[in-house]
Amino acid sequence: MIETADLNQLLLDAFSGKCTWLEASTKYSVNEFIEAFHRTRAVMKKTMADLTDVQVAFTIEQNPIWSISEMVTHLIYSQNFYYNQLLDITTTELPHIVEAAKGFGEGARIGRPAAELRNDLDKATVLIEDVIEKTRQNNDPRKINDTGRNFFGKVNYQTWILLLLGHETDHVRQGIIMRRAARAAFPAERAN
Repeated sequence: MIETADLNQLLLDAFSGKCTWLEASTKYSVNEFIEAFHRTRAVMKKTMADLTDVQVAFTIEQNPIWSISEMVTHLIYSQNFYYNQLLDITTTELPHIVEAAKGFGEGARIGRPAAELRNDLDKATVLIEDVIEKTRQNNDPRKINDTGRNFFGKVNYQTWILLLLGHETDHVRQGIIMRRAARAAFPAERAN
């Protein structure tokens, strides 16, 4: 199991350029990264579990952190990018997802109902867990994508799993902050 502090340091090292994403992805096994992703997704689901429509739409003026609605819709939409990358780096017969993020911040939507967000996140979780299970057996760690068009540099399957985990981790941190802020702003609100 990857400890939170160790994961945070690993992500910081890769984000800051102290090591490449490919190098960072060799620090733990692919199974450890996948297990950490499952745990992190569970935290995101728990973070929004009992919030109301008003609370998931809550934003703090002059604060760059998105509402929970924006975070969850962005995570769901951008997950399709990672889904496609996992297919591209392995041999599989699964179809690609046509509607997938191509840039930063895509898919974020404010004001989505809390129940809809929970339902959509549940569906997205099933989809990403399914593709991970169907591609991990076809994972060849020696297969490295180095097209020169990739913002993350040289990557393999394990690197894409780490990047998926890192993205999720970043938004879970934001989600926890916004949950606390939304519940403080609207303490009498109760989820249906």
